[in-house]
Amino acid sequence: MSRNIDTVRRFVTDFLGRADLAAADATAHPRIQGITGLKPTGPIDGLDEYKGILTAFVGAFPAESPVQIIDQFESADGTRVVTRFHSRQRHARDFFGVPATGRVVLFDETHVARLRDGLIVENIVSATNLEFEMLMAPMLAPMILGETR
Repeated sequence: MSRNIDTVRRFVTDFLGRADLAAADATAHPRIQGITGLKPTGPIDGLDEYKGILTAFVGAFPAESPVQIIDQFESADGTRVVTRFHSRQRHARDFFGVPATGRVVLFDETHVARLRDGLIVENIVSATNLEFEMLMAPMLAPMILGETR
């Protein structure tokens, strides 16, 4: 396995899966940019913001089981790692103003991480998280779509 794949694997399993802040420090550049629905108003700008968002998410949706990596591969030029994974998280606390439901939600995500000098500088998320999106829709729809009249 390549060093970049190892870095992204730790970022996904430990930081994204468990909000391990030491893993974030070891794998992500301080000025990382994250494109994810966890910040629907624009990119996550920097590691401190990423840590805050992930800590809040994992606090509200703690892992029911460890992240399961389905596929992972590196680009031919070695600058990107693509990771598809599943995680099961329980909606245990309020999130985005949506009261906890106690439901276990499947997250099926593909992340494209761009690395420079061994650290992730960009993480772009594509996800099929319909159940999560439907749970969060009452609060997120106005943020994303703007006010409706």
